[in-house]
Amino acid sequence: MDEGSNWEALMFAAHHKLIQLTAIIDYNKLQSLDSVANTLGLEPLVEKLSAFGAEVCEIDGHNHEQIANALSCISYEKPTVIVAHTTKGKGVSFMENQIEWHYKNPNDEQLAAALAELEAAYA
Repeated sequence: MDEGSNWEALMFAAHHKLIQLTAIIDYNKLQSLDSVANTLGLEPLVEKLSAFGAEVCEIDGHNHEQIANALSCISYEKPTVIVAHTTKGKGVSFMENQIEWHYKNPNDEQLAAALAELEAAYA
């Protein structure tokens, strides 16, 4: 959301009443080299999105029921933005909230370990 084109697109959508537009922001609060707060703070994000003309709802981005409910509660008066609060690498102990995993790929050993943790958690 630090790109001006995102805000321009939102203003365009609101101005032209693109009511069938729904955007989901994966808001994990990390960027490529640091946290969002340390790079270029976005708060108060929800208020900014609303001021740019969107209907905004916040959800736990890891909760499938909340995601489904949010997608069924779309505004028919203005574009909708769903702010999905997530944790980068959730469920994998060595990846969770670690900035390096914003751009890094796991090697074979790390992939196996990550899959094993996820399988154990969701078995």
